[in-house]
Amino acid sequence: MKKLAITIISLLLLLTLGACNSKKSNTSNSSKAGTSSKITKRSTQGENSTQSSSSHQSHSTQSSQQSKIVDTKNLSDFQFKQWIAMYEGEHPLDSRPERIIIKRNDAGERIARTDITQGHLDSRDYFAIDNNGFLKSLDFANYPDLKVSSKNFPIINHKKLNEKEVLYWVVAVQDALFESEGINPIIDIFYDVNVHLENNIVYADIFKIDYSDNPNGGVAIANKTKINEFMVNADGDLEMMDKNDSSKYTIISKIFMDTSMIK
Repeated sequence: MKKLAITIISLLLLLTLGACNSKKSNTSNSSKAGTSSKITKRSTQGENSTQSSSSHQSHSTQSSQQSKIVDTKNLSDFQFKQWIAMYEGEHPLDSRPERIIIKRNDAGERIARTDITQGHLDSRDYFAIDNNGFLKSLDFANYPDLKVSSKNFPIINHKKLNEKEVLYWVVAVQDALFESEGINPIIDIFYDVNVHLENNIVYADIFKIDYSDNPNGGVAIANKTKINEFMVNADGDLEMMDKNDSSKYTIISKIFMDTSMIK
């Protein structure tokens, strides 16, 4: 009996020791699994950070290279107008609305001029692209010479256009609308544009001008009648007010200075 009791006690001790070792092993494995999970999570965060940084760098690179995509030695008339409008927008002579007119000079070179829409006055500025693909404008200090005004085609952000740039866009579209109606905007009509901000939306009102003699002499009286309205929407598109419903607007131009949507 004594031997049997000793044997039973020995077996119980072995079972107890085995259970303790198994618990320690499970605890150790659980701790390792938790550590492994944390490492994986941290690694994922690191990868996301790297991907975000890479994406940001890629976007920045694309933005900085936009101006390099355009071959400034072989600009289309449309691109020429865009460049002039952006340059003049950053260096305005004043706040009056202006149109851009492109033509060829006697030597066959492509040149451009800007005229105001409010009347028939001398051209405001002249532009050309030189052999290096640089934008040249009138050098007022050495008239009629031209000077290099910009060497890089601008990056155009529709959502960050200033008032003068919006004026150029609206005038380009309004002139095209007049032409679609058989009206020569340079000869047949005078108009003004009023750009204003309402609820963070940019609006532009078009006013036809009818000049009449001033009975007191001097400057003629400008009688203005509103004939159209535009707005730049949240996406940076130019919309035009519906002629039959002033609460409705329709997209008329999605690209700065583009008039191709007008038929």
